[in-house]
Amino acid sequence: MASHQIPAYTIESLLKKNAGSRDFDFMLLENLAMHIDHLKSPHRYHFYMFILVTTGSGSHAIDFHEYTLDPSRLFLIAPGQIHNWTRLSAGKGLVLLFNDNLMALSKGKKLMSTWPLFQGDQHSHFDLDDDEMKVWTETFLHIKSEIVNKDEFTRDAIFYAISSLLVRASRLARKKQPKRSGIGHYFLFSFQELIEIYFLTHKTPKEYAKKMNITSNYLNALCRKKSGKSAGELIRQRIVLEAKRLLAHTKLSISEIAFKLNFEDNSYFGRYFKKYTHLTPGEFRQQQQV
Repeated sequence: MASHQIPAYTIESLLKKNAGSRDFDFMLLENLAMHIDHLKSPHRYHFYMFILVTTGSGSHAIDFHEYTLDPSRLFLIAPGQIHNWTRLSAGKGLVLLFNDNLMALSKGKKLMSTWPLFQGDQHSHFDLDDDEMKVWTETFLHIKSEIVNKDEFTRDAIFYAISSLLVRASRLARKKQPKRSGIGHYFLFSFQELIEIYFLTHKTPKEYAKKMNITSNYLNALCRKKSGKSAGELIRQRIVLEAKRLLAHTKLSISEIAFKLNFEDNSYFGRYFKKYTHLTPGEFRQQQQV
């Protein structure tokens, strides 16, 4: 059931462990059954979750897209995305959890924000061939071993193991969209990163272009070339996604949601939302409750 706030879990609160702050952990997919009651409701994470499915079946939803738990399928869930399990039958696999505190080691922050991952839903999952599956499985199990046999080198070892997985995932993403490279691609992801930070207060390309020290015309041309969408479309896409999340997964009134998203008034928010979804906020909310 929706509430006024969408629950957001840290690693320790998800696993119900009271051993202080955790920056990484490992679990078996089948052990999620112990937590499944509260994970069936929509929630967010304050960390990254990698799910490697080995056998079985099931399904879950990531930001309004439902996926099946097929063997040899890898899922990447980023902080802030809305996630819920719809069915976890006899699914088996490996689950890796880590947050930005771990990845801030060395150049980790840059690594997470500029690679072609965690941007929208296009890279939420990959179907791995036998060779890839072997590498991912071995690396997951190596990380598990590091956690079980923890010493003063464990944090560094896990950081570098996860970094190697991010390299592999980025290469898998590039195979899907091989032309994404170069300075234009860097600017696009810088823009998307800024949208994630400022979409509640900055709603025009001009505001973002100023932060990037480029003109709004150049930003718009770059976005069209690299993503097929204008800068304004990318901004609106993020605003509408957040509106959908709040309408579907909270009991906030439409007026409260309009205020939370910094719209001048409820009627303007309604017109804005309908223009880009072809539904009024009320119609969208009702549709999600069916």
